[in-house]
Amino acid sequence: METWAEVVEDVDFLISPSSSPSPSPVFHCDYTDWSPSLSIIPSIYLLAFLIGCLGNGLVPPSVPRPSRSLTDSLIASLALADLCFLVTLPLWAVYTAMGYHWPFGQPLCQISSFLTALNMYASVFSLSMLSVERYWVLSGRRHSGHHHPQTCPSRALWILGGVWLLAGVLALPGLLLRSTADSGSVLLSCQMDYSMLIGAELEEAEKDRAEMWWTAALSLKSTLIGFLLPLVILLLCYCSLAKLLNRHFGQGPRPDRKRQRRLLRVIVTLVMAFFLCWLPLHVNKTLSMLLEFGFVPYSCSLDQILLAAHPYVTCLAYLNSCLNPLLYATCDPSFRKRCRGALLMLKNAITSPKMASGSTKHFWSFELFQYLFYYVSICLLICVALFLCSLALNLCCTVFVVSPE
Repeated sequence: METWAEVVEDVDFLISPSSSPSPSPVFHCDYTDWSPSLSIIPSIYLLAFLIGCLGNGLVPPSVPRPSRSLTDSLIASLALADLCFLVTLPLWAVYTAMGYHWPFGQPLCQISSFLTALNMYASVFSLSMLSVERYWVLSGRRHSGHHHPQTCPSRALWILGGVWLLAGVLALPGLLLRSTADSGSVLLSCQMDYSMLIGAELEEAEKDRAEMWWTAALSLKSTLIGFLLPLVILLLCYCSLAKLLNRHFGQGPRPDRKRQRRLLRVIVTLVMAFFLCWLPLHVNKTLSMLLEFGFVPYSCSLDQILLAAHPYVTCLAYLNSCLNPLLYATCDPSFRKRCRGALLMLKNAITSPKMASGSTKHFWSFELFQYLFYYVSICLLICVALFLCSLALNLCCTVFVVSPE
């Protein structure tokens, strides 16, 4: 029988709930009627894959290479981090639809888990650097136009390299410790294996206890470094920026002030979306650990609600990867303009330039971009609506079904 530490693992890896967690030593709860949605969640994963790849794929080509600033490079880095994760979503969709059976082998289990963690760390570090860079610019300590043309790309390269190197190191446990294991039936699960960290001479109870502590340590690491610490940095940046806004926006040419406002609005929106999407997952796993270690009084209802909500809060966190391009398009008119240019280039690469006049090309690119934007928005709204309805029904059933024996 699995412990809750095996059921709810570190956010560094895709967390796959089991249908048979072990009861508390004090309470014996009935989990036989609990099961996550094996159709809605995979459908949302596939929708997020299609929407996210389409949207994030337009971001790097929409950033002009000759004049790419540190801000533009970090936005492209954010899109790349999302794409690295999105390519694994079809695997997780199949895994969930098959009742948490992993048919793809251990290498893909390790790589997919690594990319999942890499996305979280690279995204939050890129957002943090975006905010710090905006504070640096608006506080007057850096003016990108006053630097030698070669210094900005060099500095951006070092910063991006540091962001991805740190994210890769922090995501390594998913690559080193993840493995496929027999879950007691014909199913193979993609889960953590702490055998290389735990002595083979230990008793079974001691091994379980050691695994629980390793899970708690990795969970604490991901919450502190991947969520709370960046949140503190961002709050400090934006509290300081609030004091500078009036002074900065009251000076300089009007077009520059307008551009700075728009850019700051985009970054703040991205930061809020990231933390709102990931907050429920971090709260869920933190409460689960507190419950496991006895810091929160154990109850069957709370245990079952956390278990039932876990697949859905994980799904919400993953939806963040397809939200960013929509937020760019909503908040930044210049991004929409650059996307139209990128789509026009794509169209010209597919069709002959002689087939359409210049005005027809412009109409075609604008209409296609508008169609794609509305299509993506509608799909995302449907996706979120299905997610919320499924979560509400699952939690309602949980409250009425759970009963101590």
